[in-house]
Amino acid sequence: MPLAVVVAADEPLLVVCSNDPLALLQAAYHLGNRHVALELQADQLRLLADPVLEHLLGHRGLQVAHLQAPFLPESGAYGASHSHP
Repeated sequence: MPLAVVVAADEPLLVVCSNDPLALLQAAYHLGNRHVALELQADQLRLLADPVLEHLLGHRGLQVAHLQAPFLPESGAYGASHSHP
């Protein structure tokens, strides 16, 4: 029986970084309040590209970069995966 390999497709993402861990934690908090799906890493946040959120994060003094990569967000308290609008 042949096996199928499923690989997540690349998506346009924002990568958010800061030299201040508290600033990154605060950004995660504010994005969570907006129910934004986030991929959490030790030194960065990743979210689907959104120009409004990009402006908000940049205005908070965070470094925001663009990346094409698979998006693997946290599943959240109820285990639901992210959905696209």
